[in-house]
Amino acid sequence: MVIPTVRLDKWLDEAVESILGSTGVEVDLIVVHDGVEPDRSRPWTNDARVQIVHHPVRLGQTKGMESGLAQARFDLVARLDADDLSSPNRLHEQAAYLDAHPETVATGTRVMRIDNVGRDQREMVMPTGEDIRSKLLFENVVPHSSLMFRRETSDAVNGYNQALMQMEDYDFILRLATRGPIANLDKVLTRYRVHPAQTSRGAAPWGLHIRSVMADRVELRRVMKEPRLASAVKNLVWGAVQYARYFGVIRPGYER
Repeated sequence: MVIPTVRLDKWLDEAVESILGSTGVEVDLIVVHDGVEPDRSRPWTNDARVQIVHHPVRLGQTKGMESGLAQARFDLVARLDADDLSSPNRLHEQAAYLDAHPETVATGTRVMRIDNVGRDQREMVMPTGEDIRSKLLFENVVPHSSLMFRRETSDAVNGYNQALMQMEDYDFILRLATRGPIANLDKVLTRYRVHPAQTSRGAAPWGLHIRSVMADRVELRRVMKEPRLASAVKNLVWGAVQYARYFGVIRPGYER
């Protein structure tokens, strides 16, 4: 499990404790301190299951994930944002699914939104099933905090694109999807905190991240043998939606 963080606060403590409270699996937790000094007075920093990675200067979530991956000891790697929560059985459920489905390269889960103090709000609207790749051609339907993937597949697609500062999750998941099925488990196993300071807010509808995601979508369409015209229409619609979201015409997916 990798948790990148740019701050030390109660939400981070809760995120870490939610992973350390996992059942049915051996926990290997890497907390990447991105531009923030580790605080050894926090009890979890002395837990033998926790590795601390420190970037003296802030390098961004993408490089944080790559630093975490470099330290991961197991073949299956999961991820959690520093303000989100993982259910005790999440890692076990995802690992068991991947063990039983060797062709599947990654899994997500159903996700419940929570507020600042951790109260359940409403569930994210995301598809579930054994292979949700066709839905990825419309939008990202695998919340990053719910992701578990095979390390060998990550290596095969060269991991996270370190040139990206936004949409690195969608870009990575699309490239994983070119290597095999991605499942979303039909259980609420992740809790996603909605608050004003989220780094997922405000991605510009132009730039390298848009071009990269567009190229990934085209490649996934090719792998899935979807008609070119249908793919082109989906890309046009997706591009228009990014502008509508950015200028406040529609709400971001994590708010719907």
